[in-house]
Amino acid sequence: MPFSPSIRRTALLWCDRHCCLCKRPCGLDIEIDHLVPEANGGPNTLDNAIPLCFDCHARTHRYNNLHPRGTKYFVAELRVRRDQVYEEFTRSLVPPVRCEITQDLGGGKQRDLPDVGFRLVHCGDGLPVKVRVTVTVDRLKVGSPYYSGKKVWHLNPRHTILGHFALPGKTQHRRIATITYAIIDCLDREHTLLPVQFVYVPGQNFWYLEP
Repeated sequence: MPFSPSIRRTALLWCDRHCCLCKRPCGLDIEIDHLVPEANGGPNTLDNAIPLCFDCHARTHRYNNLHPRGTKYFVAELRVRRDQVYEEFTRSLVPPVRCEITQDLGGGKQRDLPDVGFRLVHCGDGLPVKVRVTVTVDRLKVGSPYYSGKKVWHLNPRHTILGHFALPGKTQHRRIATITYAIIDCLDREHTLLPVQFVYVPGQNFWYLEP
């Protein structure tokens, strides 16, 4: 069975109709190939799809294991190459987004542990995005689905969302909170950013960003 129309459309949008091996713009002359062939059990999923020009499509299947010449294309290699091309043509859709942990409520007021504040800011003027957030404190997961990656935050340009969660475990000592977050662009491609860490200073009710 071929890839579904929605999978084909997504793959073509993410690569902007460029070959995911040679990066040549293809226009109409592009095909969606299976990384793992269907004959070998490869599924018709987005993760197993790779847009290729006619020449590269033929080239990836040309290697003869019985008479090895040169170096064949490996599935893992093609997947990484494809993701690099996807990133090149979708990263312009990712705005600057800032997240932080804070006890500051504004107006000179502060939260008291175990209540912890969270701030998510869309710093750009471009497109809206969705954000998937996961927070752990001393490797303990925060119970709320909004901080476990199960729900997404809808973030419009120049908007700030304020949230809060209960600190897991004991509260009266130095704590390290790790935030992992991914931005989902308007084409539904997920871009995972580097994790950030905040450290709680006991006695000062204050979190600082750990480089």
